[in-house]
Amino acid sequence: MSDKNPRDKAHESSEQSEPFGEIDFTSSPSVQKVFKKTRRKQTLKYVFIAFLTTAIVITAVIFGSQAILNNKINEHQQNLLNETVSGANVQSSGSYYLHDMFSVTEETKYRKQLGDRYIIWDKKTKRIPLFGKIETVSQGSGMTGINTMDKEAKRTVRYNDFNNEREIEFYYPDVSYSPIPNELDIALGMDNDKLIEVAVSFKQPMTLDQLSKQLGYKNVNWLWVDTTSHSKKEEINKIKAASVNTKWGEDAFGFDVSGTSPYTTETGQVFLSNMKEFSKSNSTIKKALKTIRENTKTSNGELLISGAVLTGTPAELERLKELGFIRASVLGATIDKY
Repeated sequence: MSDKNPRDKAHESSEQSEPFGEIDFTSSPSVQKVFKKTRRKQTLKYVFIAFLTTAIVITAVIFGSQAILNNKINEHQQNLLNETVSGANVQSSGSYYLHDMFSVTEETKYRKQLGDRYIIWDKKTKRIPLFGKIETVSQGSGMTGINTMDKEAKRTVRYNDFNNEREIEFYYPDVSYSPIPNELDIALGMDNDKLIEVAVSFKQPMTLDQLSKQLGYKNVNWLWVDTTSHSKKEEINKIKAASVNTKWGEDAFGFDVSGTSPYTTETGQVFLSNMKEFSKSNSTIKKALKTIRENTKTSNGELLISGAVLTGTPAELERLKELGFIRASVLGATIDKY
């Protein structure tokens, strides 16, 4: 018969039984599957948010930069209007633009009219950056003018690097020169199937009314307005270098006229109005306009013309030989008529 207490037996029995283990729910395959699915959703969510944010930022940068660049292009196009009051017988024939994210490349072509035909005279490539100044990347006619002494012409001659044509220049009415070129004779001696550009300089400046009566309008493409002050001309008279004391066509101020219809005093007023408008944003034009006003004090405010560019065949230019008010004549571009 056992002497153990029933309580002791129960206690002993409980000690001999195995303890309860902790239940691990995370190791369950179903739970792991849920976790993986949740992590995958979160990852996709983060990727989508990152992609959406990046797309919004890139879109904002692209549209923002293009808006800034378009504003700069519009301002630049307004500045291109300044070219309409300078550059003898040269006009812009249009521009096209290549857009990048942070810059725009502009290519502009320039042309000259000879008779009823046009030739490409120059091509400029400019870079318009998102920030900073617009810079000229290349220029077909050359970034700087190269002067060479022509023994036959007995003067400095400049050629356009883009098409190898001769560039024109003007001779001031009240500056001494020796010799004074008379290349009209060369032009008139060419074959009549040639179209020739000739720049003529006058002995004295004339008003538009005076010029229309003496020179007429036929074959006249462009009129030169002298913007050099009297004091500057006194300095020029002391300089012996011929290439310095003339006005190259590309630097001359003036305006286009039609070779088929008369020009009048009103034509000059349009030019002066344009000069006044452009002078608000261009210091060079502002200075030129000031000199024009000083020079017109002797003509009751009427615009004075000091030279002209004419183009045509030798037969069409023959009449210039009889005009006694022409002081100098310079041969420019020459092309075949046909």
